[in-house]
Amino acid sequence: MGSNWSGGIILGLLAGLIVILTIDPGGSYPRLAEGPGITIDESFNVQQGILLVEVFRQYGLFMFDPTNSQDIYGDPGKIPYLPDHPPLGRWVLGITHHLWWNLFPPNDPGSIDVTAAARVGSAVMFTLTVFLVGATAGTWFGPAAGWIAPLSLLLMPRLFAHAHLASLESSVNLFVALAVLCTAHSWSKCFRPDADVRPLQLSWKAGLIPGLYLGLAMLTKIQGFLIIPCIIGWALWYGRKQSILPLLSWGIVANLVFFLGWPWLWLDPLGNLSKFLGSATDRVHLNVWYLGQVFQDTEVPWHYPWVIFLVTVPVGLHLLGGIGLIQFLRERGSDARLSLVLICLLFPLLLFSTSTAVYDGSRLFLMAYPLWAIFIGWGGQLVWQCMRVRFSFQRAAIVTAVFLSLQAIGILSTHPNQLSYYNLLAGGTANARHLGFEATYWQDSLTRSFWEDCAEKIPAGATIHVMPVLHQFQLDDLKKQIPIIRKQQWNLKPWSTDETETNPEYLIVFSRYADIPAEFRDNSREAVVTIDVGGLGILKGTRIAALYLVNSR
Repeated sequence: MGSNWSGGIILGLLAGLIVILTIDPGGSYPRLAEGPGITIDESFNVQQGILLVEVFRQYGLFMFDPTNSQDIYGDPGKIPYLPDHPPLGRWVLGITHHLWWNLFPPNDPGSIDVTAAARVGSAVMFTLTVFLVGATAGTWFGPAAGWIAPLSLLLMPRLFAHAHLASLESSVNLFVALAVLCTAHSWSKCFRPDADVRPLQLSWKAGLIPGLYLGLAMLTKIQGFLIIPCIIGWALWYGRKQSILPLLSWGIVANLVFFLGWPWLWLDPLGNLSKFLGSATDRVHLNVWYLGQVFQDTEVPWHYPWVIFLVTVPVGLHLLGGIGLIQFLRERGSDARLSLVLICLLFPLLLFSTSTAVYDGSRLFLMAYPLWAIFIGWGGQLVWQCMRVRFSFQRAAIVTAVFLSLQAIGILSTHPNQLSYYNLLAGGTANARHLGFEATYWQDSLTRSFWEDCAEKIPAGATIHVMPVLHQFQLDDLKKQIPIIRKQQWNLKPWSTDETETNPEYLIVFSRYADIPAEFRDNSREAVVTIDVGGLGILKGTRIAALYLVNSR
């Protein structure tokens, strides 16, 4: 077992170290390498995480007692509690924020919440996900899979980028993968199709631990609920009647964990649960740039999630995953473990192929990526076994190392803006933009080096207009989280081309095509500072952020 788990352990620790060393968004930790810039909604998650920690420290389990509501529900000068998402992911961010701040105080903090410190929580979740995937693939398929599967997570640029953000996606990825893989591993022992092997019998106790993990997945984000119908259908298909009792205990435990883990529900269980589920659809619509057009998020073409999934994972990893998938299909689904993994992988893509709102690239179905890594590991194991028959261990190892190293080009060529990555099927990031794909989403292109370059062009005390501005706290968050903005005493203001009376002297644009006018959707406008991504050697990258001077057309 040790050799099968070693890849997950080593690569998990390596993944966490690499992410933490490249986590600084704007100067809070100047000794670390820069990471993605401050994204638009990180502050909400960090502030909510800090709120949960501080209120718990003061009131303990009575933190949501109505008599203490002044500390939660909008008392002047205090942060209101936002029940838009369950609390587990935000608990992780709040706890790690405090721990990291105490161990490594940030440089010139502008407020009590420092996004860079909370980002460590996502790095920890990514570390555990890499370990989990590696240990599972190694146990199921062999040592080669135990190395290739976790390494594939490190080499998926979109997944790697999300591990740098103080958002909920890394927590969702971990706990969804944990719930799916644990259930597949433990229950499938009773679903053996071999005629000469008497299958084990499932008892109600078999649902307890998987139910705990499902409850934790439900406590991260509504995506955690998506695996529920998948597991029910899978268990009834393979286990028939013997699955009923474990499914009942599984569901009871999961719902208990969900309810007990979210004290806000205690105030009004049915009413607050209804509010939470309703918030998933009753929300502000976002614009989506896809195939050269702007769509509303509920009107995006059905193929959007499939295409995005196809073009945002390195081609070589897709090839290995395809080999694993083909082998699974050739065996006609006899491996019940892989059946559940595949079902839980495909269901989010199918769901977001309907009129369900989908936006921001792979964000909403990112949970499918760690599950795809299981197939990548299986495919890698098959290829390794084939090479070992024909070649020596040394030659097979060299070929494997070279092949996997080539998959790292995407990570390196887009750093620190891996959210802008597209693979060779799209022709890389630059060509993907010509095909009509969005190259940047959430302001992450405004990196530390971008602000440092701007400081050489913009005098202290200047007014800088920014576009697009997607919520009212966006610019205030930049001031709080970027030390150089406060040092230069810049005044940030929103701007759009509709403001005919405002002629900005300095204009910063991050190139989210869905929310900027057509005249800024190309590189023809002269800029004094730019951030380009996806270039390699003589190949020119694509512009994802720029500083423009007045009348620079």
